[in-house]
Amino acid sequence: MNVKALSAAVALACATALPAAYATNGYMSHAYSPHAKGMAGAGEAALPQDSLSIVGNPAGLTRVGNRADVGAAWFSPNRKYKGTNLTDMRGVNIAPIGDSPFGGEVTSRATDFLVPNFGYTRQIDDVSAVGIAVFGNGGMNTQYPGSDTFMGLGTYGGNSPNNPPFPGLPRLGGANSGVNLEQLGISLGYSRDLADNFSLGVSGLIGYQTFRAKGLGAFAGFTETFTQSFLATGRPGVASSLTDNGDDSSWGYGFQIGGLWDINPMFSLGASYRTKMYMEEFDKYSDLFADGGDFDMPAVAAIGAAFRPNDRLTIALDVQWIGYGDIDAVANENDLFERCNLQFNPAGYDASYCLGGSNGAGFGWDDMTVFKLGAQYEINDQWTVQAGYSHGEQPIDGSQVAFNALAPAVIEDHWTLGASWRPRDNYEVTFWGMYAPEETVKGPGAFTTTSAASISMYQYEVGVNFAWLFN
Repeated sequence: MNVKALSAAVALACATALPAAYATNGYMSHAYSPHAKGMAGAGEAALPQDSLSIVGNPAGLTRVGNRADVGAAWFSPNRKYKGTNLTDMRGVNIAPIGDSPFGGEVTSRATDFLVPNFGYTRQIDDVSAVGIAVFGNGGMNTQYPGSDTFMGLGTYGGNSPNNPPFPGLPRLGGANSGVNLEQLGISLGYSRDLADNFSLGVSGLIGYQTFRAKGLGAFAGFTETFTQSFLATGRPGVASSLTDNGDDSSWGYGFQIGGLWDINPMFSLGASYRTKMYMEEFDKYSDLFADGGDFDMPAVAAIGAAFRPNDRLTIALDVQWIGYGDIDAVANENDLFERCNLQFNPAGYDASYCLGGSNGAGFGWDDMTVFKLGAQYEINDQWTVQAGYSHGEQPIDGSQVAFNALAPAVIEDHWTLGASWRPRDNYEVTFWGMYAPEETVKGPGAFTTTSAASISMYQYEVGVNFAWLFN
């Protein structure tokens, strides 16, 4: 093994470890491998073709050879919400999401992101290989200008932490609202052929994430810090770790295992499982996320098959499961009005269901199962084309719309095209494009169950990858 080459690869990985802003299958990318991106993610389990395939299934490293992949994609998610501003039971305008008394749209200004990728694989001997990949595990970014909302109140009616929806306290005007979550993964893997037609792979995962939130001060009265202090002393506690605290970051780790079985020259099966990545807490946002700022990365499992009816055509089918339901900050339902409301429902109050509590409100996401179908065709020795379609279960229920204006990850379908060009034996260029048509989910507003709201999203992605193949 070339130790210097591998060390250089690790250094390059760290240098290119820029965070990604994804929001496709939930907030996970529809694919990581450049070839699989043109096939809507199909083939990542059973059809390894580049060094980024380690992210989908580390067992495929022995099938890739010696190569380095470097690329980037322009990713454009277009997010918006629509709501109706109604009054609460006291007749006070609480400005749930919307931009006019009659309902209107507010669009996120964050629409353009550059997402890099890097991968490197090296054969150790005839039956084993190592590799490294840097990938955007997921992310979300929304920017809703207060100037675009009704009377400049902001998306949720206020920006200051001292502006909770609670009697006797001032209500200040809002400002810009939104969140930015960026998740990065580094995979270090090893694969070995245990038989002529079967390989097993494992990888260690390093996770890094950053987060910031703006314009959530209207929720200060629904934090555990605020309500517990009010009950104990008659004075509200200051939820200083709720919003507008700049960037916070955390590190974590996880593991992945996968297998790849070439049943015959025409048919292959693959499967992999990536554990939940256990991350440090976001201390600056301990009043926002459940369990005092806990925000792990979800587990991912996949199984897939690749079928080659002839020498030129390959058809791939993958089924992927994403375990959002095990991430409290994402999965917990937002029952603030029902379970953390000292004003209207004191009998049902439970501090653990307030923001920051052990059962603290999240985004109400469910686990997601994604079905991916793709095909590629070798036109000649230089050109190969790909196409694909994927469909995922909607992770967001209509009852959870209001809080999910911050992260309207409602996409269900992806359509993709791709092509690979190999002008020389040691050089390859891969292109891909993705379109995710608009999806809309409707439900109640922010602080009341009587106001209507909706969240929507559609997406584009165009990318290119350069690969160098070594002896």
